Amino acid sequence: MKRVAVSGYSIVKPSRGRKDKGEDAFTTEQYQALALSKLLQNTGLERKDLETMKFGVGLNRPMWPHAMIWSSEVMANLGLSPGLTFVSDHGGAAAFFSMIQAYLSIASGRFDHFLLIGADSPMIPAPPQSTHRPERTWRYEINYEMPIGMIGPLSEGAMIMKRHMHQYGTTGENLAEVAIAARNHALLNPNAYLKKPLTVEEYMKSPVIATPMRVMDAVIPVNGGYAMLISSEEEAGKLTDKPVYIKGFETALNTESKNELRDITDMRMKNAADSALEQAGISRKEVDFLQLYDDFTIITLMQLEALGFAEKGKGGKFLESNDISFRGDLPVNTGGGQLSGGQAGTAGGFSLFVEAIQQLRGEAEGRQIKDCRNGLVTGLGGLGYNSNLLNKGVMALSN
Repeated sequence: MKRVAVSGYSIVKPSRGRKDKGEDAFTTEQYQALALSKLLQNTGLERKDLETMKFGVGLNRPMWPHAMIWSSEVMANLGLSPGLTFVSDHGGAAAFFSMIQAYLSIASGRFDHFLLIGADSPMIPAPPQSTHRPERTWRYEINYEMPIGMIGPLSEGAMIMKRHMHQYGTTGENLAEVAIAARNHALLNPNAYLKKPLTVEEYMKSPVIATPMRVMDAVIPVNGGYAMLISSEEEAGKLTDKPVYIKGFETALNTESKNELRDITDMRMKNAADSALEQAGISRKEVDFLQLYDDFTIITLMQLEALGFAEKGKGGKFLESNDISFRGDLPVNTGGGQLSGGQAGTAGGFSLFVEAIQQLRGEAEGRQIKDCRNGLVTGLGGLGYNSNLLNKGVMALSN
């Protein structure tokens, strides 16, 4: 098996398409083109170079309507002729599972490079296709949730939050620590969306949108685009002197599938974390940062427990006694995460990988972790009506 590394990346600054604020209003297809162009520029490649490369392309499936044969349409739009394409339909975990597929394709020796392009424009609605927009929902939402007034992921996340508070005494002040740390990091990240400082008092006064979840507990939706070039170690060495290696990964899909009364406060990710760390040859004490998929503050807190960095049920106490800033004991979501950096639809997870890459390359100006060597990135997607998240995984990256 060949060693595999990230040899380049690009970011297209996120936007909410607010023309009254002078913001860009690009379509998903435009974000894909911009991300690819910036990636080529950042790696010193030209389009003609792609013609001689053994490469594939991986994409996320965007939230808004898209072609049934999506990868073919995107290849036509971008003028690419790869040897293989794939599309991840893992929701928020699209970036994570795209990284795995790229890794396996290159480690096997079949390809030298893989272009991963993550883009979505959820703030630019497309014309409705039907009454219930089935292309944007799971059938169980229509069958089990909408009839009783639930509002999708917000309701589900709120139920998980309420249960964790009831079961373990987690407080709003604990969750405020997650939101404030993310916001402080976003203030230092030129590619994060939210730039207004946040205090505990402001968090506690923010509107409740699904009891007990507040506005500040949920992601800020944005439009955005990202690209990463994944390469074999040999080919990565030709493009950069700062490769970031994929050292280990493990998934946890639909855990305890036979148990209809699963504990929704347990993410069941410890075995995945143990496996990824073992493959990477590092311990938890050697982990310099966590880039955790943060659709909600409670999910960040629960991952600290599930990954084995905090005791089960004591994530709140962990946050009270540990500094999760980029200067702290265990830096978490050093780019602002999705809570303050912005969630670009199903491409949101790409922002976490890009932040990890910047940290390991020493390019996270203003928020750089000192002596950064190893980090973990998680991918999450697909809230289930009888559990928490269905698609989960942990990946270890090192420089």
